[in-house]
Amino acid sequence: MTINSSFQVGSVLTAAQQNNFGRGLAADIKKSETTDSTITTTEEVMLTLTFSQVSGRNYLFTYIEPNLTGTVATTATVRFRETNLAGGIYNTLRTQVDIATNATSVAQYVYCAGTSSSLTIVATIQAGAGTITATRSSSQIANMFVTDIGTGYVYTT
Repeated sequence: MTINSSFQVGSVLTAAQQNNFGRGLAADIKKSETTDSTITTTEEVMLTLTFSQVSGRNYLFTYIEPNLTGTVATTATVRFRETNLAGGIYNTLRTQVDIATNATSVAQYVYCAGTSSSLTIVATIQAGAGTITATRSSSQIANMFVTDIGTGYVYTT
C-alpha cells in the first residue's frame, strides 16, 4: 500500500490513495435508554450490532455506558466479543464503580478485518462483586457504533 503523505500543490490524489481514507460509520448506531439493574458477576450482553466488514480495512469499535453505580464498590469488566457471550474476546476494559459516585465507561478497540463478511459485535459487562446498575434515560443514552477508519498498518502482537 502506498499512502500519499505529502500533499502538495500540483500533486495528484489517486483513487487508490483516496480508498485508504476512512469511510465513517460502518453500522447503525445502537442505543438504549432502558436502565439495566441486573449486572452481576455473570457476564451480560449490553448492546449488539452487526455490520459488513471489508477485508483489509480498519474499524474502531466504541461502546459508551453513561452511568454505572454499584451495590458495593467494585470493578466493571467491559468486553467486546464476537457474535455472542461465547464468542472470542476482542478487548477488555475495567472501570471502577462506586456506591455513591456514578462512573462512565468508554471502551474502544481497533480491529482489522481479515475477510469481507457480516460481523456481529457484542458489548458486555460483568461485575466484580455485588450488582451494578447501568442507569439510562433520554439524556443518558448507552450507545455502540463502528467507525471505518481506513486502511493502513495496525500493530499486532
